[in-house]
Amino acid sequence: MKKIKLLAALALTAGLLASCGGGDQPAESGVSTAKSSSTPRSSKFVAQWSKDPTKHVDPGCDHEGKDVEVCLNSSGERETKIDKIAHTFGAKGQKHEEEGKTGYWTAECSVCHSKAIILDALEYTKMDGTNKDDTGATIKLASPNGSYVEYEFTMPEAATSADIAVYGWVDYWHDGRNDNQDRGFFNGSDPNVGVNINGKDLTITNKKTYEQMGMKAGENGNGSFTLCEMGAFGAIEAGPTKLTYTRLGSYNLNITEIWIIYK
Repeated sequence: MKKIKLLAALALTAGLLASCGGGDQPAESGVSTAKSSSTPRSSKFVAQWSKDPTKHVDPGCDHEGKDVEVCLNSSGERETKIDKIAHTFGAKGQKHEEEGKTGYWTAECSVCHSKAIILDALEYTKMDGTNKDDTGATIKLASPNGSYVEYEFTMPEAATSADIAVYGWVDYWHDGRNDNQDRGFFNGSDPNVGVNINGKDLTITNKKTYEQMGMKAGENGNGSFTLCEMGAFGAIEAGPTKLTYTRLGSYNLNITEIWIIYK
């Protein structure tokens, strides 16, 4: 009898330990029980999770945050990422202009003190393709895929790390021709736009739709202007810099500015 009780206790402990590892799962005791006319007790154990405030990290404009939950009936732990918050940039500084180069403004985040080089998208130094924007206020590369614009400027100081973003609006029509409100930097599994700085490609990591990035598509016309972060870039040296913006697939974002946010 003592042996059976010991086995049952061990099985109960194993069930509790398993409950936080992979969600709610029935415990398998492996011990037979005597038949009874009463309803058998359920062997399913419910994991009980609780946030650990000592492991919480507030998000910032230069880093993600996180919430950490611990399992109260085991030693399990799970983590939830919290998206970065938007930078708080002040007014743009005076526009930097250099003959034969792309003009740009500078700005600084008042929270994390990241700096920004803001390229004027209309001041490209070379275009291979067609600009499809009818307003003349933005760059929107038309067919064929592979069309690109180049920007050349002088990076005023070295950046140890940089994020690339674009500012603009998305087209949208309610006549069934477009579903642009559901699109983003990806159309399917592959990116539909490419960014290259000094021969190095940017890996685009933002897979949100435009609306998820805060951009509201306009009915039968342009939508709201929004700054959309594309992805993180590596170091950029000070001095002559070339940035290439390329259409890789169907792409419906009109851009007015390209932002290089760096420290």
